[in-house]
Amino acid sequence: MIPLAQTVLRAFAMVTLALLFIAPANAQSQSPIGERLRAAPYDGKWTGVVNCLYDPGLWPEDECAVHFTLNIRGPLVLVEQIVRSKKGEETKSNINPGKFTFVRVSTNAVATSIDTGKDEDGLWVETWVFAMTLIDSDRMLVHWTRMVNNTDMANGQKGSKFSSAGMGEFTRFRAGI
Repeated sequence: MIPLAQTVLRAFAMVTLALLFIAPANAQSQSPIGERLRAAPYDGKWTGVVNCLYDPGLWPEDECAVHFTLNIRGPLVLVEQIVRSKKGEETKSNINPGKFTFVRVSTNAVATSIDTGKDEDGLWVETWVFAMTLIDSDRMLVHWTRMVNNTDMANGQKGSKFSSAGMGEFTRFRAGI
């Protein structure tokens, strides 16, 4: 073997060996707090208020704070909302029943629904997204977005295309508390 090639191979072997011994020493240990948080379940009923970060102003009589209940059951999510008017009247509704899906990676999760239908304005397409991260086993930070396209309405017409967004903290519902 050529002396230069032997030198390069030896250097490569020494660097590889050094990395094998150094890597475990530099690996960050995971804290018990983080381990518990990553293992905490999302399944269950969560409730909280989302305060609007952006509201298109289509419903001027409603408060821009929406109360949501998310009932997470494995890959499915049931969503209930309560919208309160400025006069104190509440309207409760189930959002896209059976259409939400749930995906989780570690402490973060996303619940999404895309639906379409027809109403007095014509055909509409709607997307809902709840992006979540656990604060602890009983609290999570939630960012909500709703995007609507009323495809049969003229582009300039109020309500033709709009989005609302908000954020809030949800707590796990515990029976008897």
